[in-house]
Amino acid sequence: MRILTMLLLFSALILSSCSSFEQSDKQLKVLQAEVPKGETEAFTQKYLIQKDGRIRTNLTDRTDNYLSESVGLWMQYLVERDSYNQFHNQVEVLRSYFLTNDNLITWELNGEEQAATNAAIDDLRIVDALFNAGEQWKNPAYTKLAQQLGKSFVSVQLKDHLMVDYVDLKSKKQSNEVTLSYIIPSGFEHLQSAGLISSDVYEANRNLLLKAPFSKNAFYPKYYDVEKATYYYDEEINLIDQLYVGYHSSQWKGNTDNLMKFLKMDFATNGGKLFGRYDAETLRPTVNYEAPSVYALAILFSLERGDKKFAQQLYNRMRILQQSNKKLEFYGGYIDVETLETHAFDNLLPLIAERKGLNGAVFKHK
Repeated sequence: MRILTMLLLFSALILSSCSSFEQSDKQLKVLQAEVPKGETEAFTQKYLIQKDGRIRTNLTDRTDNYLSESVGLWMQYLVERDSYNQFHNQVEVLRSYFLTNDNLITWELNGEEQAATNAAIDDLRIVDALFNAGEQWKNPAYTKLAQQLGKSFVSVQLKDHLMVDYVDLKSKKQSNEVTLSYIIPSGFEHLQSAGLISSDVYEANRNLLLKAPFSKNAFYPKYYDVEKATYYYDEEINLIDQLYVGYHSSQWKGNTDNLMKFLKMDFATNGGKLFGRYDAETLRPTVNYEAPSVYALAILFSLERGDKKFAQQLYNRMRILQQSNKKLEFYGGYIDVETLETHAFDNLLPLIAERKGLNGAVFKHK
């Protein structure tokens, strides 16, 4: 009898420890119904997300390649969309495929083979999304996982109080650079609120971003060398980097007027278009391609600054890049239907930007 009682107690403990996420699934009946699925989300689910939940990087040469970047962006979108079930599924993907034994996150999978390093921006985004999910859905299991991953992240990622770009997952050898676009304000705020970083660490990273000196033509630095205590600038500007820095700076109430001035000037000069790269001296585009992710980040930046009119203009242009013919394959995706050129990043970021605009009643469903 005593043995039977002990076995029953042991079984109960196992069920309890394994069902912390599942118990919250029962709460779905009382949660607000999810919004209808949009075209890009349907494309993403049909063509990019595998049956096991992993997100393909593209549909051509990286169909068995999966990024922690995609995990974090998808999780961020699902919180914005209030999609509990799908978020739960992606957390299981994270736990099953991307975590190491010491709760660090590999930045890439080729098949099921984990890359040797992490990527700070992706880790911070994932931790941030988990904290947000725990708060939004009143689910302590997500908060606990965020704390566990955040603790491991902080234990290896800081160098002189600054969050370096990556570490070797085995040796824990750190990089020496801090790419400014990697500094996510809400991620640092969550880490500080959870007691995982000190106020000194928080302020060091905040100041690194907000006090970064502009280049001659008012662009942000690309990265900071920790050992040399020096900022470095690109000769060819990657607009995605600039937009991330501007977006994050505006979240911390930094001065982002120069970037917005450049965007509006270039948008007007080029007939309502933005391009991916620019010469830092001449300010002219060095490529002729547009990218959905550029427009998505420009939208997020504009919304953060309260510029709804420009956000709508950018949104209208972004949608032109979308496959909008219902009679053709890949409907709803940001994809070249002839070459099949696409990228998870170029679909997930537009999803986030569109959802924020819809949630804020800036954009309307068509």
